[in-house]
Amino acid sequence: MTTIEVHPMLRSKRPIVITRPTERLAGDGKNALEIGADALWVDGHGRFGKTFAYRLLSQIDAWRPYPLYMAEYTFTKPTKAGEGYFFSSFLLQDHQTVSSSAMSNVPLARLANMWRTEAVRVGADVICVGINEANRLTLEHFEHIVSLSNELERWGRVFFFFINQIDAGVNVRSGLDRRPPPHISGRYFTHAHHFTGLLWDIPEGEHDLQHVSDVALACREYDETMVWPEGSGVTYTQYFAPKAYANNWRLGSQIGFIREIVDVMRSENGLAPVKDWPMLTFERFVYHAMVRIAFEDPEFTELSEAHIRDALLRSGYLHYEPGYRGVPA
Repeated sequence: MTTIEVHPMLRSKRPIVITRPTERLAGDGKNALEIGADALWVDGHGRFGKTFAYRLLSQIDAWRPYPLYMAEYTFTKPTKAGEGYFFSSFLLQDHQTVSSSAMSNVPLARLANMWRTEAVRVGADVICVGINEANRLTLEHFEHIVSLSNELERWGRVFFFFINQIDAGVNVRSGLDRRPPPHISGRYFTHAHHFTGLLWDIPEGEHDLQHVSDVALACREYDETMVWPEGSGVTYTQYFAPKAYANNWRLGSQIGFIREIVDVMRSENGLAPVKDWPMLTFERFVYHAMVRIAFEDPEFTELSEAHIRDALLRSGYLHYEPGYRGVPA
């Protein structure tokens, strides 16, 4: 039976582009690892791409100062914070069987041994663990993490990315009336990174590193870098908008106009002028603009205001914007 491959943009899981916010996270992660820190506290609004950025770092070697074994987990906020449940929840996410009668130190030892084994298997010097929903962690949970770190110190080193959603409630790093004890704060809260969406303007201090905005750079991935079929030289933009592409249209060529319409829609809905674009809605916007607008219209030449508004609405853009209260667009 022959399987005909479809374009990556038409698959159930579309490709993730490397963005400047991901590169900034890589830079701060590298610096924290090199200086000898135990963790990087990553915060940002929901759906801005923090987890996808960590997954990209798990697939890329160039940013790593040392060989790493990288694992990813989501913290599930149990009703009780016992050690046994805490460590078992990570084992279960790795499809390990867990006995309900096991003593609390048994899942701790199993988890540590599993990470050590995987690190040795891939020749890693450091175990690197990303924990999503770190905003759910309490001081008691961090005591369990200290126990895990102490267990692994006899082997080598473990480093955590605590991935925290700042609009999901108070977190242990920022919401306590008192400073966490030194063995927790000094170990896990000294290095932090604020994860943004795709910035519309180049940040201060980065003009030597980039000459156009994060949004423009992300558009270039579709316009210039990503090709299909592999080796064909046909970019994603060229594939879905061949006539417009031949006439020198690019997604990135309309950045200014797209921003103008975004700001008009934001104003209509009581939001301030745009600063960044959540990765989730950006990727959905590109999908709709490319596949549903350009590809389905053989005479497509460029995006109109109606096209941009339609793509923004279908991407759910407004609903993921901090401060949106559901005012009709």
